[in-house]
Amino acid sequence: MTTRMLPRLGAGCGAVFSVALFAAHGNGNPGYARTVVGLFALAFFLPFLAYLCSLLREAEGENGWLATTAFAAGLTGITIKLMSGAPEIAYRHVADRTPAHRALEGIAEGATVISLYPLAALLAVVAVLTFRTGVLPRWLGLGAALTAIALAINGGFIHAENMPGLLLFVLWTLVASIVLFRRTQGEPARATRARSAATT
Repeated sequence: MTTRMLPRLGAGCGAVFSVALFAAHGNGNPGYARTVVGLFALAFFLPFLAYLCSLLREAEGENGWLATTAFAAGLTGITIKLMSGAPEIAYRHVADRTPAHRALEGIAEGATVISLYPLAALLAVVAVLTFRTGVLPRWLGLGAALTAIALAINGGFIHAENMPGLLLFVLWTLVASIVLFRRTQGEPARATRARSAATT
């Protein structure tokens, strides 16, 4: 039971991350609710990242380093994004349009922009390993490559109010999570058939 559930949990956490982050930035979530839901969403990205990188490592082989790079990049990016929550919470205790409020808001926005670069590196590695090993469907690898480019370009606009690159990243994670979750549903059956074939 545990062997079956753990891959599903890892894959499914990506969908929870995406849906919760969409909800956090949707209408009707002002103030602390938006920040709390956003931090909740980011926490769910970590199990998904670990599961995704375990697949990349298995496909790449023991002597590869790209899967480790992907994990380090993803962990760095999501940590920086998590750190943006601290100034977001802090500037809500400061009067609007004051220098302190603008400074804290700028730090939060800057952290979000900086996080785009390591996330771009994560998806670039995912794309490379997908095309090299077929660990993911090729169309998903192509989406990772295009999203990596969008994240890198979006990161160049330091004062951008909108983050289309981050939106694409969340959307890619949602799609990848669904694909991987559906794949895990067939893994127990394939493993059973493989054991039966080995014993005959």
